[in-house]
Amino acid sequence: MNDELKEVLRVGENRVEFVDFRMFEDRSGYIKENIYGINVAKIKEIIKYPDPKEIISIHGKSDVLEGMINLRGEVIPIVNLAKWLNIKEPQDPSITKNKKIIVANFNNVTVGFIVHEAKRIRRFTWSDIKPPNDVLSSQYDNKIIGTINNIDDEDKDKVLLIVDFEKICEELGIFGAENIEKIEKDMTSAKISRKANVLIADDSSIARKIIKEAIKPITEKLYETKDGQEAWDLLNTLYESSNGNIKSMVDLVITDVEMPNMDGFTLTKKIKEDPRFESLPVVVNTSLSGGANLAKAKSVGADDFCTKFIAEEFVRAVTNNVK
Repeated sequence: MNDELKEVLRVGENRVEFVDFRMFEDRSGYIKENIYGINVAKIKEIIKYPDPKEIISIHGKSDVLEGMINLRGEVIPIVNLAKWLNIKEPQDPSITKNKKIIVANFNNVTVGFIVHEAKRIRRFTWSDIKPPNDVLSSQYDNKIIGTINNIDDEDKDKVLLIVDFEKICEELGIFGAENIEKIEKDMTSAKISRKANVLIADDSSIARKIIKEAIKPITEKLYETKDGQEAWDLLNTLYESSNGNIKSMVDLVITDVEMPNMDGFTLTKKIKEDPRFESLPVVVNTSLSGGANLAKAKSVGADDFCTKFIAEEFVRAVTNNVK
């Protein structure tokens, strides 16, 4: 492994790789090329768009859900990303013939997303990623959770947009309802000695809403932040206002991994390496499932790890760390 790749893969160094994919839009007279990204860690594979005859229809569902395909024995839902993003697709055969399906796995669910072109892998730091401004959020109806400007010399002055894939799955009912209900039910019956002050760091409004509702039965005070840097700044402010007694203000930190400005692994590492905060329990709550991410969480000192939104994992991780 070369030194550059070792540096990219180091845990807690605020680095990430995205697959740059393109969606082409018919703008009534010209075709616009839009650049989007998805974290490489979420991708199982990228396949050619199949013959329409191979797509299993789903009656009564949203037309955003194009159907299901049998991928080597696993039947998975296929999402028409252009329709979800309200993009009018060109009928140009040179575009439609190159369509791909990005097969992603997160929240322990496998989903396929139809894209027009999978371009390349790009490496960034999470600090390169900024939250979308109000105009962009409104234009995309809060479906974009991050932006990267001037992505490289080849695509100077172009912007890569990071899609909220969790929002897609939640809206379409691909994951969530029954598990979220179970989280809320189990949390209500959880036996804890007292209600806790909890700090949440997550850039997805959908994820924050679910977590807030889930932990309401055990929460005294809730702090809500949209990325790791915002959470870190808030911890420092709370430390000062508490005259150095941070445990009187915060009992538990629940952090996502994928966030603009500072990722959850870096946030966890900073907390655990700082004598002021090292005793704070940190639960990494992420859509990036699997043993590799559990190992990364442990390597930066996380007290627990759970996969969104697996009821048993989430309830165990939270209740075990509320002292």
